[in-house]
Amino acid sequence: MKAKMNFTFAGASALAVGLFLSAGCASQTATTSGTAPVIVLATPPAAPPAASATLKFVRADSEETAGEDGKGANAIDGDPNTIWHTQWQDTNPPCPHEIVIELTPPKTIKGFTYLPRQDDSENGTIKGYEFYVSNDGDDFGQPVSKGTFENSKDLKTVTFDPKQCRFIKLKALSEVNDAAWTSAAEIGVVPQ
Repeated sequence: MKAKMNFTFAGASALAVGLFLSAGCASQTATTSGTAPVIVLATPPAAPPAASATLKFVRADSEETAGEDGKGANAIDGDPNTIWHTQWQDTNPPCPHEIVIELTPPKTIKGFTYLPRQDDSENGTIKGYEFYVSNDGDDFGQPVSKGTFENSKDLKTVTFDPKQCRFIKLKALSEVNDAAWTSAAEIGVVPQ
């Protein structure tokens, strides 16, 4: 469905009209009985469906929900300011830690992304990792990728041979300061 907005520019400069058009809007000029032209700005056509799947949090082996909002769903909420953090209040379960995410619909992926927490702390930033895929959410088999992340706040992208899957699992084997925790601002997939 196209949405149209009508704007009347009485004596509008060419610069102002150019700014609206350079924003990517299609335009049409219509003449009315008045002296000012009417410019109709239409929304651009809808983009094709995204190549990636919708991500849904399934489970994590540990979440901190008493001392902070560190629930697992934060790792896929699209907000780099929220984080999944393993429990640290009252107990500190050691690594490895894991999070399982469902892809809806199932997709062929060729990698994943990991964004460490973006605040001033490094607590929980993953160092050693393994990444798994599954079609049923129970049998993950052998990791499709494993390695070590550099210690930075940058987005990490890991690629591998394309795999069809419905579920992914990121397992944190160690933390950058060898602490017990795991954290993630965002986890995503790289579609084929």
